[in-house]
Amino acid sequence: MQSGQQFKIDQPGLMKAGLIPVIVGAVGGLLWISASLWTIAGLLGWLAPIFGGVWYIMTARKSGAIPAQMDGLVNGAILGAVVGLVFGILALITAPIGLNSLTGGFGGLAGLGGYSVFGIGDLIARVIGGAIGGAVGAFGYTYLVKSGTIK
Repeated sequence: MQSGQQFKIDQPGLMKAGLIPVIVGAVGGLLWISASLWTIAGLLGWLAPIFGGVWYIMTARKSGAIPAQMDGLVNGAILGAVVGLVFGILALITAPIGLNSLTGGFGGLAGLGGYSVFGIGDLIARVIGGAIGGAVGAFGYTYLVKSGTIK
């Protein structure tokens, strides 16, 4: 990276593209309420931020020109981090409820005498993992478009 080079954060584009991936992340976080859906919820926790990065590039492409590679990567990472944050907050709230129903009342919220499957550390990991996933999704989709695989 050259000295003084800056990335363009596309706030209107992020606002336009952000609704659908955030809803997908929220649904994934809510799936932690049922123990039978924990596998699907875990997969959505990783796939939703990647989808956010891809969705940002797709939306930016529909509205005109495709953003520069690094600008798309940074904006995809921002959207992926937001999706990861939404997923993590809802999982932090609903996973103890699911654990409580699974263990017959011996689960509960951390710090209230019960055991928890999520904590603040997991929330931070979801944000970081979401940023990485969003960047990967945006970068991969941009690469496929520029190489001609996706028209």
